Amino acid sequence: MMGENFPPLLELQNVSKIFTLKPFFGPEKRVEALRNVSLTLQAGRALAIVGESGSGKSTVGRAVARLFRPTSGRILFAGRDIAGLTTHADQMSYLRMVQMVFQDPFAALNPAHKIRHHLVRPLILHRGLKGDALEEATRQTLVDVELDPDVTLDKYPHELSGGQRQRVNLARALAVDSRLIVADEPTSMLDVSIRRSVLDLMRRLKLERGISFLYITHDIATAHYIAEETAVMFAGQIVEYGPSASVIRNPQHPYTQLLLSAVPDPAVRITGGRGEQGQPFSMHAETVRNSSRRPVGQPAEVASGHFVYHHLDMSPPMGDIAQHA
Repeated sequence: MMGENFPPLLELQNVSKIFTLKPFFGPEKRVEALRNVSLTLQAGRALAIVGESGSGKSTVGRAVARLFRPTSGRILFAGRDIAGLTTHADQMSYLRMVQMVFQDPFAALNPAHKIRHHLVRPLILHRGLKGDALEEATRQTLVDVELDPDVTLDKYPHELSGGQRQRVNLARALAVDSRLIVADEPTSMLDVSIRRSVLDLMRRLKLERGISFLYITHDIATAHYIAEETAVMFAGQIVEYGPSASVIRNPQHPYTQLLLSAVPDPAVRITGGRGEQGQPFSMHAETVRNSSRRPVGQPAEVASGHFVYHHLDMSPPMGDIAQHA
């Protein structure tokens, strides 16, 4: 494995996050968004974090991007605790090395400015470029994401397609020589016909530029396409983790099996819309979710590098609810 003999580029050590909600009426409410999450990502590789809405996967991405501090635990980047980045220089360096690409490719771009502005600004701010060097770098970032600078630079965001706008967002991340891109549902708002091309671009940037990706998605079917490893999350905690091919082909946790059973793939057969012991599928799904909310214990290794987390008051994972052809 690339970089396996070196310290991880990114490491989460027992990271938890509790948000306190203060409604207009009634008592405060504490929400455990993350519960003792531990993950590692090697340089030049991709890690997919998979789960449904509310599972905590986007919270992981925002914690890595330093949009808030964890309640407990540590996040290390290149071996350094990011909580210790207190000087302006250290914070700017981290913002340059760790970039986010968001779900909505239009909302991430200021509609009042042309594409040139969105690329020039980070090049000036983080790399101090000007004159011919600035113009050359601006054009090259678009070439790197397979957009024609002659056509694209002087357009406004609304004049581009969703896929083109997401490529501009990737170009903006590349412009500052980032080492890690946190891609939060980067294709979920794109037409199905162009999702593959954006994933192809991300995979090429990983292979050719050595950029690492934290790929956050609800679509477990795309995880293996870009990511070497996959972590499955539910209720703020990791329930299964390992090589993407192993997790997808041999899912061990009931929740992972539940996600895969919903994939509209001819290779996956749903048994007549029913789950365990002939239960209606919706009832089985609710049973799995309720069980998966319980705290997890130590993981068990079921294959090389493939771990499943058993719940403290739960018997070993139930049998498959989907059969792979």
